[in-house]
Amino acid sequence: MFLQLMVVSIVTLGLFTCSVTAAPQQPLPQELMARKPVNLLPDDLEKSMIFRNEADSTPPATAAWRNEDGVGTVLRVETFNRPKNVDWVDVKYMFREPVKKGDVLLMRLLVRSEYAKQESGEAMFQVAVQQSKPDWARHLLTPLTAGPDWAWIEIPFAAARDADETQGEVHLSFGTIPQAVQVGSIELWNFSDRAKLSDLPQTRFSYRGREADAQWRKDALERIEKTRTAPMNIRVIDAAGAPIPDAKVEVRLVRPAFIWGSEVDSALIVADTPDATKYREMIPQLFDTVVIGNGMKWPKWSGSAASRALQLAAADWIESQNLRMRGHCLVWPGDKFSPKRVQAMPAPRAELSPLIKEHIRDILTQNRGRMVGWDVVNEMIHERDYFKYMPETEAAEWFKVAKETDPSTKLFINDYGMLNSRTSPDTIETYLQIIQRLRDAGAPIDALGVQGHIGRQVRNPTDVLADLDLLAKSGLEIQITEFDINTLDEELQADYTRDFLIALYSHPATTGFTMWGFYQKSHWKPDAAMYRADWSEKPNAKVWRDLVLTKWKTSIDATTDAAGELKTRGHLGDYSFRVSGGGKEARQMRKLTATGADITIQIP
Repeated sequence: MFLQLMVVSIVTLGLFTCSVTAAPQQPLPQELMARKPVNLLPDDLEKSMIFRNEADSTPPATAAWRNEDGVGTVLRVETFNRPKNVDWVDVKYMFREPVKKGDVLLMRLLVRSEYAKQESGEAMFQVAVQQSKPDWARHLLTPLTAGPDWAWIEIPFAAARDADETQGEVHLSFGTIPQAVQVGSIELWNFSDRAKLSDLPQTRFSYRGREADAQWRKDALERIEKTRTAPMNIRVIDAAGAPIPDAKVEVRLVRPAFIWGSEVDSALIVADTPDATKYREMIPQLFDTVVIGNGMKWPKWSGSAASRALQLAAADWIESQNLRMRGHCLVWPGDKFSPKRVQAMPAPRAELSPLIKEHIRDILTQNRGRMVGWDVVNEMIHERDYFKYMPETEAAEWFKVAKETDPSTKLFINDYGMLNSRTSPDTIETYLQIIQRLRDAGAPIDALGVQGHIGRQVRNPTDVLADLDLLAKSGLEIQITEFDINTLDEELQADYTRDFLIALYSHPATTGFTMWGFYQKSHWKPDAAMYRADWSEKPNAKVWRDLVLTKWKTSIDATTDAAGELKTRGHLGDYSFRVSGGGKEARQMRKLTATGADITIQIP
């Protein structure tokens, strides 16, 4: 376990930056080759491959070497289902060179994801370097991800113990999710005592536009000032209507027009533990809007009376904190996300359509007036099981039923695979085509939900802005409904969170942003959280505080001029005003819209 944690930290603290553009075959630098390292892997990897595929993966996984234009011969491994264990889909290579404890080694992989059935689009696999029997001692064990672009991954590590020439094994294990991974190169170099770990290249992903003086960021911040703020002209008068100079004015944005939210765990909200107490304390400090992540989904909502009561209790608490609430989600048209009674329905499932509508009416009636928005259909691009038994346009009826049941809530369609990879424009085109077909069928779609699940390989901000331009062609408002960046590199995580927020807030078609969780113990991707298990703050949490809670949450303390006036600007939303002078004070609430506000406050 110690070795595993050590290796992960080495990757995170790496010195070598790897961008996410195409990466051809790349030899080791001459200064490293001068140290005479030995490549421990066999010359003919194709013939020496040992492939393991456990029986529970049906249809089975496949692995084969083939030619790939521009790269050469590549190993392609495709996993069709989700095996019970990562090493149930495993490619193994034996090496026949001895290794001594403390030897400095370098694993090099050239990899890309052809496709991956998860929101970030990144393939997930594991690499291990170990001894064979008797004790399977591991020199290296670390999880890795691969994005859609060819990229080198370089991992330096130290041998854990001596191993003779009969014991060496390299394992690439792919039994994680349905995916296809291409491996263009596999190398394992032993520098013995001729190098230190700090001498070797170490992969650290980055992105274009990260530099401190990036022009795109300057332009975006200017757009934010022009489009997200407006003038406030404040005039303070006395009971007779005369202006009051030098009156003290306190201006606070109490509810931004833009949604800044997070997914929350209903069970933790209602729990009676120290973590739950802290969790409830932090939510209103950090966010103005929340979404119950799993509890309002069909299986849990209809699972039992106790489960439903828990969700309603959590919603009551959210309302008590004067927080806005989003609903997620009414219909997720995949069998694996459905109640068991749906999964058990035999074809042609004639009762499915009325059952869906009954569920929509039920949950919306129970929560009528509570939600500022609902994700009516979730992941319709990717989850299509229901449409084996009904036309795609049946989804338009779900929107109609939702609008009839709760006309006050904004209705979203929600999906993933956009804003996070070079394939995003293709997914966006498919998304817009589905949306248009549903609107043609009468679906009252109010807004586009775009998930923002991101892995180690991130999309540069100028491309994110271009993706948002494509989405904006729909004429509908856009919200990022599920953001996280799942990486151990906390510096990259913080920098990209900053730049993603700036890019998003600067785009005029966007109206909201929701983190998909913030606390490590209740996060579906623990490394993506803003707060660790002990509630210590990560760098991405500081970014949130600096931008969302400080720079973009207007707070002004000033005094009126000789004419009793104060001219300023603020971010759009609901404001509290407190003015005082002559030993008296007055308070007022006002809304600041894009047209600005002329505000007169009278002190009695």
